[in-house]
Amino acid sequence: MDPTFEAARSEPPPPSLGYRAAAMPPAPGTSGDLPPGYLTEDLKARKTKRDRRKHRLMLLLGVALLIVAVLATLVIQELQSQPDTIASVDVGECYTGEPTDLSVVDCGQPHHGELFFKAPPGDAAAAYPGADALRDLVGQACVANLATYYGGAAEAAAAAGIEVQPVVPSEEQWDDGTQDGFCVAVPAEGGTATGSIKGQGAA
Repeated sequence: MDPTFEAARSEPPPPSLGYRAAAMPPAPGTSGDLPPGYLTEDLKARKTKRDRRKHRLMLLLGVALLIVAVLATLVIQELQSQPDTIASVDVGECYTGEPTDLSVVDCGQPHHGELFFKAPPGDAAAAYPGADALRDLVGQACVANLATYYGGAAEAAAAAGIEVQPVVPSEEQWDDGTQDGFCVAVPAEGGTATGSIKGQGAA
């Protein structure tokens, strides 16, 4: 036997360089990896359940918003249908109608009354004193403050055909917090007046 060949057989194999043979691909149908977007039957059932729950939630939310919108519309319509009262008039403004149902107009136009003073309650925590007693108290405040607004004594205003009309809250309004009294100048003979009385007594 050739000694060279015999020496080659006895030499150890060369060291590994870190390479290894590539693994064989798995046989079809044996891989545990799923293609992108694939859902198992269990995942499909969960997704369907979530979608149904989301749909019901959106439906309930839509119904709730619809109810809120309807209620808001009803409240606005109710407020708009309520008449304006003397409580919505500012000092110096004139109105047509009655103190419980009126429309504010320019004082240069024919009007039924002119608000010249608001009389606050003496004691907001007190019980309702009664319409007659309250009317007397507010009436005194009206006469006392007419001179400042009109510019002349109450007698001069009366001589000019101006009558002082105190308007007071009802017991229900008093309990609800509307406790101011209102001092209104009206034509002594009824009907309407034209022009403001403010400062006319000093003219």
